[in-house]
Amino acid sequence: DDLDCLLGIELTPEFFDHLRGLSEFQNILRDLDISDEEQLDLFDTLDVDGSGAIDLEELIQGIAKLRGDARRSDIVSVSLMVRSLQANIESIERHVRKQHKAQRQALDLLRASASCGQRKSDSTP
Repeated sequence: DDLDCLLGIELTPEFFDHLRGLSEFQNILRDLDISDEEQLDLFDTLDVDGSGAIDLEELIQGIAKLRGDARRSDIVSVSLMVRSLQANIESIERHVRKQHKAQRQALDLLRASASCGQRKSDSTP
């Protein structure tokens, strides 16, 4: 199917940079209310999954979200995502600290055990 073929298309950073260099592409982006400043980092913005390529779905959805000014719902959504990320990072940090403390205690026990074993071997004739 032609649609399946289109959905499988992915833009690489190099090809996207080539497109950005074309005045026709720049004009299309301006017509879509995407400012020149936003165009500079557009590839990274549109590559939502961080795959290093932009598929057709990412391109369409990303440009649709970039059009015009930010809405209140966009700002609230980003704020909630940031709070969620902060909570996740804090949870990870607590877990890492707990694991670090447990490992330090285990290491201290091993050192004490090795030291005690060394003293016993030193004291036996």
